[in-house]
Amino acid sequence: MIKKLSILLTLVLVAGCIASCLMLVSCSKPSPLESNPHNAGNEFSSYVKIDPENLKPEEYYTSLRQAESSVARYLETPYGIYTLDSDRYIYYSEKGNTKYVKLCNRPDCNHSTANCNAYTSAYKIGYYKNKIYYVSNNSLSCMDMDGTNHMGLKTLYEFPDPNLGYFHNGYFYYIITKGGTPGSPGNVDNNLYRVKIDDNSKPEIVLTDDIILNAQMFFVADESIYLTINNFVTSPGCYLYSFSIETKTMSKITDYWSGYGATYFNEDYGYCYRANEGIYKYSVATNEIALEKEIKFDNHGICGARFYSDYIYLIHELSDDPRVNPMQDQILYIYDWDFNLIDSIKFDHVVPNRIGGFVTDVGDYIIYSSCWSKKPDYYIDKSEIGTGNLMFHKIED
Repeated sequence: MIKKLSILLTLVLVAGCIASCLMLVSCSKPSPLESNPHNAGNEFSSYVKIDPENLKPEEYYTSLRQAESSVARYLETPYGIYTLDSDRYIYYSEKGNTKYVKLCNRPDCNHSTANCNAYTSAYKIGYYKNKIYYVSNNSLSCMDMDGTNHMGLKTLYEFPDPNLGYFHNGYFYYIITKGGTPGSPGNVDNNLYRVKIDDNSKPEIVLTDDIILNAQMFFVADESIYLTINNFVTSPGCYLYSFSIETKTMSKITDYWSGYGATYFNEDYGYCYRANEGIYKYSVATNEIALEKEIKFDNHGICGARFYSDYIYLIHELSDDPRVNPMQDQILYIYDWDFNLIDSIKFDHVVPNRIGGFVTDVGDYIIYSSCWSKKPDYYIDKSEIGTGNLMFHKIED
């Protein structure tokens, strides 16, 4: 079952690593958004502006969102919510639970070609200093928050190989995955790189080690980088390593951790859910790991965990039958940070023969999608948690 979970998480990560088209570069001059007289309800047609009453610290918007369903495809910004679909178009929603529309207001655009302002040719997006940045293969580009002024910025490396990477506090961190996916036997570059995204500097090597070749994921937290390394031989799950950016030292923490989709790190602690065991907590100060909450299911199925500031979410996919899509039958369990179970709800809206479910936690809402390759279409209002009236609401189309 652990192997099934690892394979499923790898498939999700593949979406962030697949190579595709050349970068779209537009040289148009800045222009404010205006109401589109031909708006049929599917275009972006309002000014993008900051709500000063609800602003959070800049790092809240620019840091990696560790618990998303897919790496670097969903942004919470001071201007609203942005998400990237599998066709590489960016959609905008004011609050995350409101209508998602393609980020383009050109009256002459049908929003279905590479000339659309919403199109990026990318699989990863990030926010920094009033710009949206995006990466396609080895190219870094940016655009304004309203979808205008696409600009090519840098070539990250010589060949157009895919990468596993994400934007974090003004940098793009990445591992080159020549073999196509994280941990592939075809990967030959054992470096972890980063590049400043808003200046003319070149990429730098942060870490060189052969464990990079088997990396499942890496997480930047303060001055540390945590690496989950695939381990299919001696034990299930992942090895967990810690690398200090300041001292350049590497240490192995444990042989048995969880990978992306069931783990979280901040400057003081690391958390993971071990399948059918429970939630474990790693202390940076003491270097100790302890079981904080035992959680077991009669039907093992597949289970992941998402850690957010308000709640911890366990997503339990009930079926462990390999002939059945497990995402067709899944339950969301909601815990507080004292590890008390507060509420639960079944999500049975996944499109047949597709993968979908939990997307993110943003503000007052939990966002879901019936198909991860498309824009989100369901949400939970957090004010309903624990009331006995928890339900999924449809996002207007």
